[in-house]
Formats: sequence, C-alpha cells, structure tokens
Amino acid sequence: MATTLASQLAQIRVQSTNALDLKAQKKAHSKSLLFDAHHAATQDFDTLFQLCNEGYQEICRLDQRFLSFAGNLFSDQSKQEDRTQMTAAQNKSLDNVLEDFMSLVGDRLLLKPAMKAMEWLVRRFSVHQYNTKCFVLTFLPYHTSPLFLRALAILPQQRAAAFKFLQPYIQSSTNPPRHTIVHTLAHNQDLFTAFNLHTLNVCRRGQQCPALLSFWSSVTSEAVALMLDRSRLGRLELQRQNQEDVVMHVMPTVTEGLSMQNIPDLRVGCFMILTVLSSKANLSESVLTAVMDLVVTAWEDIVHAGLICLVVLSQQREAVTLPKKTFKALVATKQLADDLVLLRQHYRVEKLVLGLVLGSLNKLGKRGNAERLRFVRVLLEANLMQSSFVAAALTFMLRLSSGTFLLSPSKDGFDTRSALIDLLLYLADSDNVGSTIHLSLEKTDTETRQRGHELFSNHRHSKEHSDILDTDDDMQDVDQEASSMHFDELVGRIPSRTAFEVSFLSHSDSYIFASLSDAFLAAYRSPDHLDAFSKLPLLRKSLAMSEPLYFSFFVRIWCGHSPTLARAAAIRMLSQYIGIEKLSVDVQILLPYLLYALADPKLPVRRAAIDLAMALASSYSTIDNQNGDQYRLNILGKGQIYGQGIQSEELAWLPWEIAVEFIRVWLIPDSEEIRLDPGQLQRSLVNRLTVPTGSKETGNHGQKARTSLRYSVLTCLCSHIVNTPVLSLRARLLPILIRVPKVGQTSPSALLKPLLTETIVQGYETLRLICEKEHINTSQYIDHVMEIASPKDQECVKLLQDCISDVKPIDGPSLRVAAFRRLRTIWSLSKPQLQISLGQFMLDLAASDPSSAEASLNQTEALDTLRTVNLSTDVLHSLMDDLPSLAHGGPQKAVKRRRTVSSPQAQGGDIRRLSILLEIVEASVTEANLSLVGSLFKILTDIRGYKEYSGLELHYLELLTINSLLSILRSPTRPVVEKSEVRADVLVECIRNSSNPQVQQQALLLVSILASIVPELIIHNVMPIFTFMNSSILKRTDDYSAHIVKQTMDSVIPRVMDSLRRRSKDSLAGISELLLSFVAAFEHVPPRRRLGLFQSLMDMIGADEFLFALLILLKDKFPRNKRVLQFSVDLLYCYEAQTQFQTVEQCVAVILDLLKPKPTFSAHLITAGSTSNSQETAVNLLSHLTALFGDSRLVSKSSQAFAQTEHQVDNLRSLLSRIMDQILLLSRQYPENGNMNLLCQKLLDILLDGLPMVDFISTIQGLLKGTDVQTSFDALKSFELRLSRRKSEQAAGHAACLGFLRQLTSLVQESTNEPTQRVALACVDAIVETFGKKDIGAVIGATSTVITCLGAASEEMQITALLSLATIVEVLGDEFIAFVPQTLPKSIHSLESKLDDGTCSNRFHNAGYSFFSAVLMYTPWAITGPNLDLLLRVSHGSANADLDESCSVERRATLGFVAKQVETKECCAALGRTWANAMTEGPEALKEQLWVLETLIGAIPKSAVGRHAESFSMLLLKAFDLRRIQFSNRTEDSYEDSEVDEVEDATNRVAVAMIYKINDTIFRPIFARFIEWATGSSAIATVHRQTTLYGFLMQFFDGLKSIVTSYAGLILEDAARILGHVDVSDLASKLLWTKVIQTLGRCFAHDQDGFWQSPSHFTPISHALLDQLKRAPEISLTSELIPSITELAVAADSPNHHKVLNATILQYTRSDSPAVRLAAVRCQQHLTNRLGEEWLALLPEMLPFISELQEDDDETVEHETLGWIKKIEHVLGESLTPMLQ
Repeated sequence: MATTLASQLAQIRVQSTNALDLKAQKKAHSKSLLFDAHHAATQDFDTLFQLCNEGYQEICRLDQRFLSFAGNLFSDQSKQEDRTQMTAAQNKSLDNVLEDFMSLVGDRLLLKPAMKAMEWLVRRFSVHQYNTKCFVLTFLPYHTSPLFLRALAILPQQRAAAFKFLQPYIQSSTNPPRHTIVHTLAHNQDLFTAFNLHTLNVCRRGQQCPALLSFWSSVTSEAVALMLDRSRLGRLELQRQNQEDVVMHVMPTVTEGLSMQNIPDLRVGCFMILTVLSSKANLSESVLTAVMDLVVTAWEDIVHAGLICLVVLSQQREAVTLPKKTFKALVATKQLADDLVLLRQHYRVEKLVLGLVLGSLNKLGKRGNAERLRFVRVLLEANLMQSSFVAAALTFMLRLSSGTFLLSPSKDGFDTRSALIDLLLYLADSDNVGSTIHLSLEKTDTETRQRGHELFSNHRHSKEHSDILDTDDDMQDVDQEASSMHFDELVGRIPSRTAFEVSFLSHSDSYIFASLSDAFLAAYRSPDHLDAFSKLPLLRKSLAMSEPLYFSFFVRIWCGHSPTLARAAAIRMLSQYIGIEKLSVDVQILLPYLLYALADPKLPVRRAAIDLAMALASSYSTIDNQNGDQYRLNILGKGQIYGQGIQSEELAWLPWEIAVEFIRVWLIPDSEEIRLDPGQLQRSLVNRLTVPTGSKETGNHGQKARTSLRYSVLTCLCSHIVNTPVLSLRARLLPILIRVPKVGQTSPSALLKPLLTETIVQGYETLRLICEKEHINTSQYIDHVMEIASPKDQECVKLLQDCISDVKPIDGPSLRVAAFRRLRTIWSLSKPQLQISLGQFMLDLAASDPSSAEASLNQTEALDTLRTVNLSTDVLHSLMDDLPSLAHGGPQKAVKRRRTVSSPQAQGGDIRRLSILLEIVEASVTEANLSLVGSLFKILTDIRGYKEYSGLELHYLELLTINSLLSILRSPTRPVVEKSEVRADVLVECIRNSSNPQVQQQALLLVSILASIVPELIIHNVMPIFTFMNSSILKRTDDYSAHIVKQTMDSVIPRVMDSLRRRSKDSLAGISELLLSFVAAFEHVPPRRRLGLFQSLMDMIGADEFLFALLILLKDKFPRNKRVLQFSVDLLYCYEAQTQFQTVEQCVAVILDLLKPKPTFSAHLITAGSTSNSQETAVNLLSHLTALFGDSRLVSKSSQAFAQTEHQVDNLRSLLSRIMDQILLLSRQYPENGNMNLLCQKLLDILLDGLPMVDFISTIQGLLKGTDVQTSFDALKSFELRLSRRKSEQAAGHAACLGFLRQLTSLVQESTNEPTQRVALACVDAIVETFGKKDIGAVIGATSTVITCLGAASEEMQITALLSLATIVEVLGDEFIAFVPQTLPKSIHSLESKLDDGTCSNRFHNAGYSFFSAVLMYTPWAITGPNLDLLLRVSHGSANADLDESCSVERRATLGFVAKQVETKECCAALGRTWANAMTEGPEALKEQLWVLETLIGAIPKSAVGRHAESFSMLLLKAFDLRRIQFSNRTEDSYEDSEVDEVEDATNRVAVAMIYKINDTIFRPIFARFIEWATGSSAIATVHRQTTLYGFLMQFFDGLKSIVTSYAGLILEDAARILGHVDVSDLASKLLWTKVIQTLGRCFAHDQDGFWQSPSHFTPISHALLDQLKRAPEISLTSELIPSITELAVAADSPNHHKVLNATILQYTRSDSPAVRLAAVRCQQHLTNRLGEEWLALLPEMLPFISELQEDDDETVEHETLGWIKKIEHVLGESLTPMLQ
C-alpha cells in the first residue's frame, strides 16, 4: 500500500501546473478549438488576441450585452493574465465572469465569431481546465456537431465524475449519441444535478437560449422517465422510497424554474417534467393538488402547455373535483373548450372536464349563475367526455335540479332551477350530445335514471299536448306553468308608455322590450293571455298599419332565442292579425324575417311561418284583385324600422309587384318542401336567385324582367342584412346569399361589403358579447361574414388585409384567423396579380418580428397560409426577386464595410425572410417550376457570399435552396436548363467548405443530377468533388450517405471517363488521379461498404483496364496495412478469372517498367520516393502480388475457369503463357537478387497451382525438358506442393499423375543433381500417397527405385526415401512383404550406425521410425525374431541418445505397435532376450522396455494374460532384481538411487496391471515365488531383493486394498523376523525396515474383514511392532512406526488387544531412555486422537503412568505429556486434574 506521504505527493503532482516544465507548458498551450496542436503551439498571445478580438467585436454587433466583457476578458491587460499566479479569491471572481460569458455565448456557439471568442477563453484563461463543468455543459446541446468533438479533444485528463461517460467518445473521436446522454443523466446524479444547476444559473442571469432550454427540457424529461422506470424494481416499499427520492431530487429544479415568469421555454420544460412525474410516479393526492396549483400559477402566456400538464395531472388524481385555485384559473381561461377539443386528439381530458363541470355546478349561488351554466353548456356541447363521465355530470345536475335550495331565484332575478332544467332538456335534444346524454342516463343509478326519464317524458308530453309533432330542443323551453311569476304580475311591471320608440328592431336599446318579452313568454301558452297581451296599450296594435312597433315586437321574438313554441306563437300572432285586418300598407318589412323563420330548424316555427306566408299571399292577392296591378301601398316602417338613422334610410325596398311575386311565386310553391326540410329554403332561394324562373317568355324583355326581379330581391335582402341589428338574421341568411353569383353587374359581395367593414371595425370583443347575448356561435358568424370577401373584389381583399394588419391586443384572434382562412379559400380563385400581392403580404407577416402574441399569431397564420395555398411560378418568382441581398457588406465593398453593413437586427430580419421563403419554395416547387433554377442559384450564391463576409454558417438556408433545386431538376425526362443559370462553382464550394453533412449530401445529389443535364460544367469541377467525398462523406456509416455516393459516382464518373478518352488515348494519368482520391479515403470508408464502393468504381471505369492500377495505388498508399491485402483479395474475387489474369499481367508489366532506367506509365502509380529504389519497390510489389493471388479463393476460382468452353480456355492459356514469360524474364534479368527470384518462383507456383492437373502436369513436363536445373527443381517443387494441398482431383488428373510417375522414377535414377533427385522422389511419394491405390503395379515398379535411395550418400535423400517407403507400405500392404528383407534390416542398421556415431538427426530418426511403424502396422507378421530384436536394441540406443521430444514420441508410437501388433509370445521372448541390453543402455531404455510390457498386458484379454502369466512374472523378476544388480557392487556405471526407484515404480505398475487381469489361483503361486525369490539369496542380496519386494507389496496392498489383505499371512513371519533382526544403522537395512513398516501400515489400514483381529495374526506382529519402540534412540519413529501402531489398533478393534497394546506402551513410559519414553507418549497421543473414547476406556490404567510422566526429568517428555493430557480432556470433556490427584 502507498504511504500517506506518497498519496499526498501523488495528489500534488496531479494538481501541479508544471511551472518549470516547458514541455508540459507547451502542450497545455497547444489546446485549441480552432487550430491543430502543432499550429497552436507556435502562436503567441498577441497574435491570438488580435484574431479572437475580431470575433468578439462581431458578436458584440450581434448582441450589445457582450460589450460588458470588453474591460476584463477582452482587454489588452487580459494578454498578461496568468491564472496560475492569481490568488484563490481572484480566480473565483474570474470564474464568475468566465461562466457569465460562456452562458451568454452558448446561443451562438455555431457562429464562427463566437468560436473565435471562445478560443481566447480556452487559450488565455484555460476554461476547459479550470471551468470544465460550465465549459462542457455549454457545448453539450451541440453534442451532434463537429464543434463538440473539438471541445472534447481539449478536455483535461482529470475530469469530474459527472463527465466520465465522455471518455470512450474522446478516445474514438465520435459524437456521443443522444440516448447515451439521457442514460447518463438518469444514472449519474452528479451530471443530472450539474446540468440542472447550469440551466437555472443561465436563466437567472437572463442569458437563456432556445438551444439550451429545448435540449434541457427533452433530455431531462427522458432522464426522469428512465429514473422512474428504474425505481419500479424491487419490493413495494423500496419502489416507493426510490420514487420519493426521484421526486425530491427533481422538484426543487422544477419549482425554481416555474418561478421564472419571464422565461416561457423554461416553464414549458418544467411542465414536461411534471407531466412525466405524474404519469410514471405514484404521487399522493396532496402532491398532485399542489402541483396543479403550481402549474396554473406559472402558466401565463403558455396556457396550452400548462393545460396539457393539467390534463395529465387530473387523470392521475383520484378525486374528480379540482383544487379551488386551479378551477378559478381554468374558468378564467379564454377559449378553454376549443383548447380542450384540440387536446382530446392526443390526451384523455375527461376527468379535467368533469371536474370543471362539477366545480361550476357546485358554485351555483346568488350571482353569476347564468355564466356558470353557459360554461357548463359549452363544455358538454363540445362532447369531450365518454358516457361514464357524462353520466356522473348528469347525475349531479339532476340532483341539483330537484333540490330545494335552488328553487328561489337568485338576487339578479335569474331562475337557476328553471335554467338548469332548460339546460338538461337542451342537451337531451341536442344533435351533438343528445345521444350521449341518453346513453349516459342508462348508466346512472335507479333514482337518477327515473328522475331523468320523468323530466324528459314530461317535456315530450307537454309538446304533444300542444299538438307539436316533433321534438323541441331549445335549452330554454321550460314549463311555464311551474313558473313562480304570474302573467298578471308581469303585465303589471310593464311601463305605461313607450317614450319615443317606434320599432323594436332599432339599433338603440329598448327599455321596455325585456318586460314585454317576459310577459309574452308567460302568455304564449294561453290564448286568453295572448289576446290580453296583444291589446296592451304599449304595443299600440291599433296603429300597427302606421308604425312598425307592433310588428317589430313579434319579429324580434321569433328571431330571438325564445322557446320554440313562443317563437311559433309570435308568428301566429301576426298571421292572425293579417288574416283579420285588411292591409293598408306594404308589410314587406316582414319578408327577410319570414325567410328567417322558414329556415328555422324547428318544425313548429316553419309551420307558423308558412301560415304567415299564406296570409300575406292572400292579403296581397286581395289587394291586387281589388285595385289592379298598378296599385301601390306605402311601405310600413320605411325610414323607421331600424331606428331614426342611416340604417333605415339606406334600405332597399321591393316594388309592390315584385314583393307580391316574391311571396306568391317564390315562397308558396315550395311551402310543403320547406315544412318538411329546413334546408329547402336555402336551396330554393339560391336556385331562384341564380337561374331565371317563373316565366316562359323568351327574348330580351322577359330576360330583363326576370333579372330585375332577382336583382331587387337580392338588393333588398342584402340591405336588410347589412342594416338590421338582429345578428341571428345575418347568421341565417348570410350563408344563403353569399352563395349567389353575380346578378347582372351586381354581386352579393359588393352589396354586403358594408357589413364586412362594420364587423372588422366593431372588433372581436364587442361582437362576441352581442353573439353571446343572442346565443350565436361567434366563430361561425365571423366565418360567414368573412365569406363576403370575393377574390374579384379588390376592396374586400384589402379589408381582410387591414383586419389582419390592424392588431388590437384587446381583441381576440378569431377575426384575424377567419380573415386568414378566407384568404386561403379565395387564393385559387384570385388573379395572378392578386396572388402576387397577397404572397408579398403574407411573406411580410411571416417574416415580421413576433414582438407580441398578436404578431406571433399573424406570423403563424401567414406561414400556414403560404404553406397551404398553391403558389404559382410567377408568385415564387416575384417573392424571390423582391428578396434583399445578404451580401451587401461583402468583399466587394470591403472599404465601406462599417458604413454599408446593415444592423444585426436588419440582417436577422432578412435572413428570417429568406429562410421562410426557402421553406415555402422547397415545399411548393415541382418539375414544372424549371424557370426558378436561375433564381435559386442566385440565392445560393448570395448565401455563400454572406457566409464569407460574416462567418455565419447558414446551413439550413443552403439546404433549403439545394433541396428546392433537387425537386425541380429531379425529373424522369431530362430538363433543359440554361448553362448560364447553373453555378457549379458555388455547389463545389458548398460541398468542400460546409461542415453540415446534410448540405454536403444534398449538394452531391444535385451535382449527380446536373452531371446528366450540363455535364460540361460538372466535369471541370470533378476532382474537388471527389476529393471532398473521400475525405468526408465516405467516412459516414449511414445508408443515405452511401446512396449519395453511389448516385454521384453513377452520374459523374462515366462522363469523366468519356471526357478522358476523348482527350487522350492514354488515360491512365487521369484515371490514376481519380483513383487516388478514392484510395486516400480507403481507411475512412466503413468496412461494410468498402467492397461495394470500390467494385462500383471499377465497374464504371473498367476493371479489365484499371483494376491493376487500383491495387498498386492501394499498396503504395498503405504499404503496411494488412486490411488492404484482404480487401484486395475480396475485390479480385468479385471478377472472373480472365480479369484476374489480366490484372496479374498488368501488374508484372508495371514492375518491368519500374525497373527500366526511365520508367513511363509506372510513374503515375508509384510515388517518387518509391521509384528511387526501384528494385526494393519491385520486390515489395512482387511480395504483395504473391500474397494477393495466393489466396485459396482466387486459386480455386481460376481453377474452375478452365472448365469453360475450349475457346475460353485457350484464351486463358494464352494469357497465362504471356504471364509466365514475363515472370521468367523478370527472374533472369536480376539473377543476383535472391528475394526477387524467390518471389518470382512463388508467384509462378501460385499461377500454376490454379491450372487443372492435366494442364499442370503438361506444363511441368515441358519445363523438365529444358536444361535449366533450377527451373526443373522449381517446377517439381510446385508439383509437390500442389499434391500436398489437394488430396482429391478429377479422374483425368489421377491418370495424368500416375502416368507422370514413371518419368519421375527415371529422373531419380538418371539425374546427377541431388536436389532435383530429392524433390522428384518427394513427388513420387506424393503421387503414391494420393493416387497409389489406383494403380498398385505402378507403385511396385517405383518401389525398387526408392529402395536404391536408402544407400544414397545424402542424408536428406535417405530421409525422403524412408518417408516414401512408409507411404508405399501403407499403399501396398501385403504386397510389400517381398521388400521387407531388403528394407527393414538395412534401415535399422543405418539408424543404429548413426546413433552409435552420434550423427543421427531428428529428421532421420523420425523418418526411420515412420517406416518401422508402417511395417508393423500393415505387415506385422513379416517381423521375425532377429528383426524384432534389432528394432528393440536400436530403440534402446535411441532412448539413451540425446534427441528431441519428437523422437521419443515417434519411438514410443513404434514400440506401441510392437506391443499391439506382434504376437504375445514372440514379444515376451524378444523382451527377455533384449532385457540385458536395455539395462545396459540405461534407465530410460529399461523404462521403455517396461512400458512395452505394460502396453502388451493392457492390449491382450485376461485369458491371454493368464496363459502368459509365467512369462510375465519372469520378466517382472528380472525387473525386481535391478536393485540387487546395481547396488551389490556399485560402480560409476551403476544407476542412481532415484533412477532405481523410478524403474521399480514402473515395474510395480506393470505388476499391478498384470494382477488385475489374473485370478487368485494363478497369482498366489507367483506371489509365493516372489517371496521365495526375495529370501533365497545371500544376506546383502536378500536385503536388496526384500527392499524391492516390500516396495511392491506396499503398492500391492495400497492398490488392491481389502481384496488382498489375506496375502499378509504369507509375509507375517518374514516381516516379524526382519523387524526383529534388522540393523538400522546400515542404510540398506534401514530402508528395508522403513519399507516393512510402511507395508504393514497399508495392510492394517485396508483390513475390512477382521484379519488382524485374529490372535494368531495380531500377537506376533504386535510384539514385533511394539518392540520397535526400543529403537527410538537410533531412528525416528514418528513418521512410520507410530502411525502403523495406530492403524494396527484400529484394525484390531478389540478391548483385549487394546489392553495388550496399552500395557506394553505404558511399560515403555518407564524406560530409562528419554527417547523411548517420548516415543511411548507420542504413540499414546496418536492413539487417543484416532480412537478417542474407545481407547480412553483404559484410562484408569494410564493415570499412574501419566502422573509419573508429569514429573519426568526430561522437559520434552513432560511437555508432550501435558499435550497428551489436553487431548484426553478434549475427548472426555472434563478436566483430568481431579483424577491425577
């Protein structure tokens, strides 16, 4: 472990600034965002400051907030600042300034000026090192850009734990993907906390930017989701705790973020996080409630985002009712229902809507009930809830309607209960939600369901009783009988006079109409009341023919929102009046309102209106019949009907006859259809106003009459619509009239234009209040009014534009939105000039600065309009031509730059306008917009110029422009484009200088398309394009980039090839330049696309002509890249053998040209540095060719090519012949260059190896006829290698090889060149091995030649001959017996002589034994005794020789065949005859001799072992006698003790192996013979033999265990005698004593049959063993004797025997010898440990002796006695002290 001092020193070393290490300082100074390390290291701070200050000045012009840093970070003094010399306080203050600057510059990091400014912070202040956290987090939103990679590259090695996840991406120089950042945020709390704090700090400073906030919002939301998913693992308690931890970790950030009211994007991000938390975490009710209140507190100006959050939160709450604060905020929200309708498409809003409904109903009180019920109606009518939620709301409403606390009216006179009932009835009959209401009613409880059915049935019964056949669905149709106010009371409230009112349709408010209306509504069900009501003096019924007051009241009633029956009653009142009273005035004032009633959706109203029309028609007919056609009546209400003002004066009235015809001809004939269908009036009226009807006259007069009728009706109706104060009339008739085309020269649009003007001037809020008062849908009404605007009416269009432009913050957006919708609708009908004007107008709005919510709405709608309408080419041309130039401060005006450069705000507006226009153009253009190509290229040129001037990267604009050009030019037919309009140079600049991959890709696509349209422009710029492709786009791994590259190559390269071929016959120079650009990108191309790319390239330029050039360029460019070789092989494999051979020929030609004094074409392919040493370069190329074409796949493919037609094969042969000539020529030219000659031969071998065998042999035979010995040798070597690699050939190949065998044997006999003979003999061996069994006769014929080679002078020749003979034996089998006498003795003697001389090599040795093994395997019966003896003797010599391990393996294999293949008897005899020789040769030979015997015993069955047991036992006795022979009279040649032990171990293994395979009957005599053999010699011999025997017996008893325990009886006396008389002072005797003790111990341990319990066995051996304790002074007894005595006690297992043993041992504790006493005590310890309580049964006998031993004179004895006592106490579990006292 490191010491504390070492740890402190290591920490100091890490934090050291290397003040004196110049190399380290230079390395630190080289860290740069803009420059490579080498360049950066050479820069001084003055130069660097000048460069970086320029960037700083430019961003100051973009944002004035940067000016505050001019006095510190970018002052002249900053060049002298050194952070290493500052104090901690100064550094902390500087950190605050630096982080402030980085926070502010984060929004502009992609701009080049900002990068220059950041470069100063990196180089001078080392922000990447001292402010790493802020530095990384500032760059993190741009993690996919190359900018982030440059920032990563300069980070210090020691980084905070939060940024450790960046290490793999720093090492691989790749951008971290988004999912990695999200995963790290979810799992790394340090990074999560740091990122949140950084974002909040930036926002606190007011320096937030959209890039940071959008990135933070998205990744943090995803990270929180991952955290919550991970928290769900484990037990329920653990999950709850984990979720609480996540919430506690996240909520402080969210809370603070929501408190920043001036940063909406931050609050939107916090809403996103809250949405994730609520949907994935099990938040409590209190937490959800608090969060909802927090949301509504912070949702100012981002209501939509907050509403989404509230929807999700409400779904997670169990309670339906909303928090008080949340409810108030929601109710106060404008257009809430519309927003909820939009949200319903993506979210479940039911619970929030139900909460709003229930909350509104709960709030019903003394005031404001009408507004609350209206709010409930809007929510329910929007149909936002499913039936189960509607059922809950319906249940609550029915219960409220039956409650007592709502029966009395509110303070403002509003009857809440009646209104609630009206609302229920209205909803039940509503088309939108009626079915849902009835379905939901069935899902309620029984009481609620009965109450609902009763309410609805009473409503229906009331209508049936009134003879109404259809359903009344008005929300305010209430049971007037239940009203608490009586008709008389209401009449009493009516004022007695009308003041100056003459019409209730006046624009001024009437103070008596409300009272009259209430009275009428109370009276309309009773005829008496109605009669009384009509006679009220206030109505002045008597003056109805002179003033419009009476008529206008009832018109106002039926055009209002009164109940259906009330409206029908109002119409009937006038019908009755007209039917009774004679008309004295023209009441055409009723006609527009009669049309309104005829279009009413309620049948009772339409019936009453038809009755009124009939009454009018009857009255008018009566007047006509009485007075004639020319009679005219005064018009009732003329100048008065709409009040005393211009509205009444400007009305257009119908002539009498036209009014009569209108009623009689237009309305009455269609009355029945109108009664049945409320839409019939619209169809009928539009049809009659459009098509002349009513007269069958032809000619001009009739047509004019009909036109005048239509014109009069249209003019009259439009004037009433314009001037009436009744919006319901407008709302119902406008949709009818605006569908009428022009009548004569007048259109409805022109007549209704004042209404459009009035509506726009009126404003939305005023209009909304009027519409709500009259129960009209405001949005629908506004849409109808906007439909007045016609594309043919320039003034109307101008009104819409004014409506959009005149932004009034107090008004809602509906007017402007409707105007936008109308402009979109009329766009396609407008003339081109109007479209151009509107396009400019919309573009101005879209590009304006959204300084307010209203301006933002205009911008959004304008963008939507431009994207929705179909923009013609003329419009797009006009828009693009009016664009301001971005480059007005460019290089051409460098002198006036400061004066001519527009402000940053103006430039920003121009860029925004250009961006919007290009987005629109991209979405609009098609192949039909070909004329826009020139304008788009001009814009692209302008963008590039602005980039060069400002340094700003306008990637998005470039991409839009290029995509637009692609949309236009990507046509199936070749478009015709003016060359002057195409700027290929600008495209090349986009490709080369843009850092955006999408721009590069799309520009390349455009180049590929232009290559087929204007090829001459593209060819001149082709090389920069391909240079860029190979350095950039080819590196990318995505499929789209690959598609771009392929399309570009497909379009451009063929045209480049055509151009090169036209310019010059020799196109290699141009092609090599093209190829070199691809070769340079080889390492950057993704491996999976590399092969396909280069194959496509070769297919385009011609693989037959230029594949060789590519291969040589790859080798020259990447000489040591191993992947190049494999790639070249893969590429070659894609082509046919013809192309492969041509490539070889061309490559060899390049090498020959390279070796010339003045190379020609090879200089195009090989660099100048390589040509300076041409021979070395040639050798490298040859080496590459051999490795390339030596690939097995290419060889196989070339071999298969020769199976084609004869003509094709002839071409291949001719080509191969030329290649061979070239290679041989190359080899002869430089005979002194060994490497080149070797490689030429190798290449030649590879080429020949691809030939079929017949052609190959034919070629070899042709080469052998020559006089060149080396060529013959090389050819034969190729043949040998080929046969060794291919073991199977076709039948024709077999015959050819066997036919070639005779020529090879002749060559062996006749050749005088030893290498040639050897390789020829090797070829013979290969042929025999591969095809020998096909022709045995040919092999026999060749055998004699091979045998003669055994006597060759060369050892290599002998080795080859021996190997060949081994192969021949394998092939011939029994046929080889005739050759055994000639070969086997000769080869054995040859090996023996070499072993004796010490000249035997490993190869010769192994070759010989390979031959011996083959003979033993295939002809074992040919091995006679003498030959076998020779083989064993030579093996003994081999074992004793100093040879490799491989020789031992080979020899062992042969000896194994001897044991397994030779007859057992013959093998035993040979082993016996050669035993002395083996012993003489040494222990290794003897061990191999025993191994043969062991292998023999293991190979034969048990019966055979039994038959040959005597032979085996004799061999074993010879082996047992080794110790006696070696140690009786030891000399220098005698074996070492260890060697004898090893041989005896081997002998014992063989003996045990034999014993396993024989029975007791066979073995017991052998065992007795072994004992007799051991004891029947001289004393010294007996000791050695007994030592060997007892060593065997120890392994015998240990191996066979209890099976052979009884054999101990045969050695009992001998063992006792040995123990009693052995002299342990003699080493040999001591070893024997040890062996005997160990053998007895093994025997005792494995006794399972009670053999040693027998007294006859136990007594003699126990006495002998216990007597050995006396030898304690002479020999150590602990390791052998005492364990054996212990095992005897265990085996005896008898109290009597134990008592004898114990008594004897205890007697020895009183011996005079301390060693004997010590041995006795230790023996007792062992017995106590092993036998435990069984042995301690004799404790009483032991105690006196223990007491004596405790006071023994010898300390060791005393100490061991104490140990014995502890063992006894441990076994007994009690102290022995009381017993000893």
